Amino acid sequence: MLGYISGSIKDRNANEVLILAGGVSSGVGYVVKTPDHPRYDHFIPGQLAEVYIYTHVREDALDLYGFLSPSEKNFFMTLLSVSGVGPKMALSLLSHSDEATLINMILEENKVAMTGISGVGKKTAERMILELKDPIQKKIDAGVFTTPSARTARGGSIVEAATGVSRANPMFIEAYLALQGLGYKEVQAKQMVENALKKLGKADGDKTRIEDIIKQALQG
Repeated sequence: MLGYISGSIKDRNANEVLILAGGVSSGVGYVVKTPDHPRYDHFIPGQLAEVYIYTHVREDALDLYGFLSPSEKNFFMTLLSVSGVGPKMALSLLSHSDEATLINMILEENKVAMTGISGVGKKTAERMILELKDPIQKKIDAGVFTTPSARTARGGSIVEAATGVSRANPMFIEAYLALQGLGYKEVQAKQMVENALKKLGKADGDKTRIEDIIKQALQG
C-alpha cells in the first residue's frame, strides 16, 4: 500500500495530479486526487511535488488521495471515521477550507459554518461534531495535528489566535460566503472579511450588519 510519492508533475486538473515517480523517461505515473484548494496551486506541470498518500480500495477501483503533510492526511482519515462520510465528501471538505479552519469549526461546534459547505447537511454536521470533537482534541494534545494549539479546548479559536478575527463567527461565515457568491476565491474572500472586520473595529462582528462587512470588504 502506497504511503508517499515524490516526483515531477506531468499533468494536473482541478483535483487530480499526475506524478511521475522514478524519473521522467523511465518512471511510473500515479494519478493522485488532491483537494481543489489554493494551497495546492503550486502543483503545476514541470514542478516537483511530494504527497502523503491514502489508498482507498473498492471492488471496482483503487484511488490514491494525496496531501501536503502527514497531519492533513491524518485529518482526512479522521473524517472518514464518521458514519456517512466517504472519501468524496472528506476531499470536498478539504477543498472548501484548510485543516485548521475545519478543526476549529468542529471544536467550536459551529454548525452554521459547517452546513455552509457544499454537501454538508445539518445531520452530517451534527454527526461530525459528535463523533470527532473528542478524538480531534486528543490528537491535538498528542501533537498529531500540526495546527495552532492556543485556546482550542478552552473556548478560543484556532484562527482567531493567529488573526485576531474569529472565522467561526456566523457573521464572518455569512459574509465570506456572500463574497464567494460574487466570484471571489475562498482564501481571498476570507482575507477581505478579516480586513473589513479589523477596519470596522469589531473583530467579532456582533454589532455589525452583514451589509456593512461586505461593503467594507469590497471597498478594501
